[in-house]
Amino acid sequence: MSKIALVTGSSRGIGRAIAIRLAKDDIVVAVHYGSNKAAAEETVKMIEDGGGQAFALRADLSSVSAIHSLFDELDVELKRRTGETRFDILVNNAAAPGFGRIEMTSPEDFDRQFAVDVRAPFLVTQLALERLRDDGRIINISSGLAVRPSPQAAAYSMAKAAINAFTVLLAMQLGPRRITGEL
Repeated sequence: MSKIALVTGSSRGIGRAIAIRLAKDDIVVAVHYGSNKAAAEETVKMIEDGGGQAFALRADLSSVSAIHSLFDELDVELKRRTGETRFDILVNNAAAPGFGRIEMTSPEDFDRQFAVDVRAPFLVTQLALERLRDDGRIINISSGLAVRPSPQAAAYSMAKAAINAFTVLLAMQLGPRRITGEL
């Protein structure tokens, strides 16, 4: 049986490149998207045209209930394809755009940044843990701005620093299951 990966924010950019690369290794990819269905369908088509398997799932990761719905849909799709809800790789890639100096960042922008870039990976990982096979992988996409913050991206730099700490915690906690946490 092929391995299965969930890649958040994989309808374009880095996430799309990750999804396509995983598919080249015979990994079935759940292509998550937030709002651009056409881009997600294009990613799925690119994977299928390359001989891989993929399917698209939509969820607004700023919404806790939508994250739960994402896993409900993932469970249905995995059960249909494999007879179970287990998978092997989680890539937390989705991120909110976040450029702006401290004085230019509204409370709403700050909250959205942390909802998508920090809370969502935490909740997605939390829900994935019972489904993730031992020897699996959790890959969190961070940024150099996590260790070298920029005044031009204050909230984004802070959020990515939180992801770095989260990744270390995952590695510590999940080591006994041989699940690696990687940046």
